[in-house]
Amino acid sequence: MSRPGSSATREGYLLLADISGYTEFLTGTELEHSHEIIRELTTLIRQRLAPPMRFVKLEGDAVFCYADGTTFRDGERLVEMVEACYFDFSNRLLDMARGTTCRCNACASIGSLGLKFIAHYGSFVIERDDGREDLAGPAIILAHRLLKNTISEGGGPQAYALFTDACLQHLPPSLALPAHIEAYESFGETKGGVHDLAPVLIAMREQRRVHIGAEDADVEITFDLPVPPASAWQYWVDPIERQRWACRQFGKDPDEVVRNARGRYGSGAKTHCGHGPGPVWGLRECVDWRPFEYFSSHTTTPVAGAFLRPQAATETVEFQPLGEHGTRIIWRFRIANRGRLSLLALRVFRPFWLAFWRRAGAALVSIIEEDAATLGVDEQAVSERSIA
Repeated sequence: MSRPGSSATREGYLLLADISGYTEFLTGTELEHSHEIIRELTTLIRQRLAPPMRFVKLEGDAVFCYADGTTFRDGERLVEMVEACYFDFSNRLLDMARGTTCRCNACASIGSLGLKFIAHYGSFVIERDDGREDLAGPAIILAHRLLKNTISEGGGPQAYALFTDACLQHLPPSLALPAHIEAYESFGETKGGVHDLAPVLIAMREQRRVHIGAEDADVEITFDLPVPPASAWQYWVDPIERQRWACRQFGKDPDEVVRNARGRYGSGAKTHCGHGPGPVWGLRECVDWRPFEYFSSHTTTPVAGAFLRPQAATETVEFQPLGEHGTRIIWRFRIANRGRLSLLALRVFRPFWLAFWRRAGAALVSIIEEDAATLGVDEQAVSERSIA
């Protein structure tokens, strides 16, 4: 049995995902069905948030998670995670409502449920007892106080993410959000920004789909990673992380990224990759961005290195979950020019593409394992200091 104790003070992200309408739903409907519905939804939320965050506990209708300050090199990954979680939650509600044939009050009231997020950044200690973790500190208290807020009053958004100013300091400056202030005893005023998730949901549902399937791909390669999709996504799309495994043999500088009109990664963002044997190795423009499922890009890249002029193509990278802690990456590529010479060049160069991605995939697996080992050592050191 482990000894109770508290770790050294940490600093990082605190996230609460709270199902709104929970009390009315639970008290006004049949307990058996309402409990099963809430359990399914909270399980979905937990799976979408942790990892990369660490699950702390389920608090009735709220999922409480945290992450060290180093977890998100680019805070935009946190925003994407929240948006993707709400997207999947809303779609699950829709599927449940459409799929049920039960006429009980619980099943008829599924559509009354909603979801809101509270994101804060601050210091805390981790208390451990019998292998369980809990967090303590003023920042934890404040994050929970913020669940009771005035955002939805007077016609305000019902589905939202409240990012406190402390959290916004770690997010991209381009994330311009309407300001909001709450005041609580012992804390005074807490300022932040409100991210209305209703327009995000509409945009994600209406976004054009561009997806290269197995039947359309000229080149396809698959490899498995020992991390869940959200973590695999960060290793793949973050330019600094990507440099560690995909392009390190060609250069030491990460890809250059030009964000889209919203100042975000995603559809419309462009990436210039100056690595590789060709004179212009690659320009990618994202055309379909579905965190943490897949993304597709239009590319301009030398299909046969320096021997042919750059070719237009489309690539899709899929992130398929393998259980709770694994991801299958499927990379597919299709050239736009279906002419005879272009297809012949592709046939010649295909083995080089496949060899490159096999090496890159093996390097990525190795880096992930090294990172996990380093994190494990750090966690153990902190635990030993707390017990000593």
